[in-house]
Amino acid sequence: MGEIIRLGKIIIRIWPNDHDPPHVEAFWPGMKDWEAKAKFRIDDQRCFWNSGFSAKDIRIIQAAIKARVDKIAEKWREIHEQN
Repeated sequence: MGEIIRLGKIIIRIWPNDHDPPHVEAFWPGMKDWEAKAKFRIDDQRCFWNSGFSAKDIRIIQAAIKARVDKIAEKWREIHEQN
């Protein structure tokens, strides 16, 4: 898949063939790898893994996911062929 949301330099994406629970990953790209990375459940926008994002960044990402939750959930089902 790839990018589904961009918040400035933060990229939010869904990976094909990923595992449950349905989730998105947020990245802050760096020069060689990523400077920050986090995983968020789609259903409740809860961050369940974080490396490098501040609490403020997490709240901003959660708000962006919440604002688009129906479309994101639909995209997850489409990518993972779930009904």
